[in-house]
Amino acid sequence: MGQTPLTATTVLDLSQGIAGPMAATLLADFGADVVSVEPPGGATERKLSGGAAFPNVSRNKRSIVLDLKSEEGTEVLHRLVEDADVLIHNNRPGKMADLGADYETLAEINPQLVYCSVTGYGEEGPYRDRPGIDPLAQAASGMMWTTGEPDRKPSRIGPPTIDSGTGTYAAFAIVMALWHANQTGQGQKVEATLFDTAATYMSDWYTQYSMHGDVPSRRGHSWEQYAPSGVFETATDPIYLATPAQPLWERFANAIDRPDWIDDSRFETNEKRLENREVLFEAIEEEFASQDRATLLEQLLEAGVPAAELQTVAQAAMDEHLHERGTLRLIEDGDGDEVIAATTPVKLSETPGEVMSVSPDLGEHTREVLAEFAYNDEEIDRLLDDGIVQGE
Repeated sequence: MGQTPLTATTVLDLSQGIAGPMAATLLADFGADVVSVEPPGGATERKLSGGAAFPNVSRNKRSIVLDLKSEEGTEVLHRLVEDADVLIHNNRPGKMADLGADYETLAEINPQLVYCSVTGYGEEGPYRDRPGIDPLAQAASGMMWTTGEPDRKPSRIGPPTIDSGTGTYAAFAIVMALWHANQTGQGQKVEATLFDTAATYMSDWYTQYSMHGDVPSRRGHSWEQYAPSGVFETATDPIYLATPAQPLWERFANAIDRPDWIDDSRFETNEKRLENREVLFEAIEEEFASQDRATLLEQLLEAGVPAAELQTVAQAAMDEHLHERGTLRLIEDGDGDEVIAATTPVKLSETPGEVMSVSPDLGEHTREVLAEFAYNDEEIDRLLDDGIVQGE
């Protein structure tokens, strides 16, 4: 790989889980040298989802094991920080100070350091000491209240959307802070939180409430602002249909050879279609009941109607479009088996991100990294013997 935007940028990733490691992974995709500083026993993402999370948030990284609960472990971290550009952690507020690794301490060692904390609720505010994980942010932000069927309990969004989004926001903020540090020589502290991310995702609903006093109702697979929108069965497999504007509704009606619906008093406007949603949905499924999904989808797409196949996880994992674009690809996991994993989700024409290395073994690069940070063989052997560091 040639020169990339973050070549010569060194990142110490002390975070665990999804959000923090995701931020570091995105930086690594664009050339940053990311050293995953794992605790004895390994970071939690090695075990999440039966190990399925790890290949997606550990690519392009090197791994060392460092016991930060020991005084000498903190000294090793301080030595690494001297030549690092970025540090990422996801400890609760106050924990890094207990470890001698808070921003104020590390900024004294390296004033250009970009120090990113990824937490549930941030380091200030009434909720600062609460534990924070993805579904809690969904719950507290109102996102969960808007998700699910109207006659059932609110539901969480299945994948860790808030974790991934927070990691993306954190990576963006880190790049902005690196730009500033390169221009001025001054580092800074960056905060990204799960709750802030969830609230940002919910901002349209908050604005709607403040403007009109309205709160969204749960519509399950459908959408409360326009109709038809939702999952519809066909003779083979389900399809998702959306018509967010009147011209799209008219295209849809013509595409399925029901132009009479356009002037039907029950369906002629979006307001009428929302009022008569149940009747409309029944009519659509009756039309679809005898049609093959692939044929119907082709018919709708040719007419410019927003529609997509509703795929299972197994089907989406093998989707030809995602594999052709390289969004999904086969990589080796820690056991040497080929698994499907995601790659960089954005494309740059001149300096693209790449998967350069697979998930590292625990502590695989401990000796290598310490040597690069000016530890000699004797010092490294002693640290290994004393259990301050672990690995190869």
